[in-house]
Amino acid sequence: MIKIDQIDLAFLHLAFSNNGKFDEQDLVKSELAYLGVGRTLDRIANLKERNLIELDGSSFRATGLAQELLWNKNESLETRILKLLQIKSFEESQIIRYLIDSPDLIRQKIEEARKKGLLIFTTIKKDDKVIMVCELTAEGNEFIRDQLLDIKSQLQKTLESMSKKVQDTKADDEKIKSILQKIREIATELD
Repeated sequence: MIKIDQIDLAFLHLAFSNNGKFDEQDLVKSELAYLGVGRTLDRIANLKERNLIELDGSSFRATGLAQELLWNKNESLETRILKLLQIKSFEESQIIRYLIDSPDLIRQKIEEARKKGLLIFTTIKKDDKVIMVCELTAEGNEFIRDQLLDIKSQLQKTLESMSKKVQDTKADDEKIKSILQKIREIATELD
């Protein structure tokens, strides 16, 4: 998977909040104006090299690969939130801004992920204010890694987990052997 940092995120967000494109005027009006011309051109060149943006006339267009990072509506919102938190810990309002989805739905998914232990809220001091940020947990990182596995790898991991659970049960040995044999047969079919 392609890794992006906070500045890459700002460029791609600029595109996706403007129908997938941005131009020089959009950059001047954006939070990226502080970069200056040289750093902006370097960043754009880097994003082009990584196939995240492409030239489209006088503007730049985010590619399908860029959309897959955080803005693919076919991927669960919970997964997209956790992937965003891999970049940096964010306030809830920033998550809402970057993901360009329904604020209420994002808040709901953040709370569900928190209850599952995939993210936590932490307080930090910023500009003499105490703010709450969402931070990815180790379990959240593992969840994302599992989501990125291909379907075959996901099935094999699930079968391994099932085998372990069966071995830890208090069922009789013959029943355990029978279940484990069936799981091994399924796993062999995947190879």
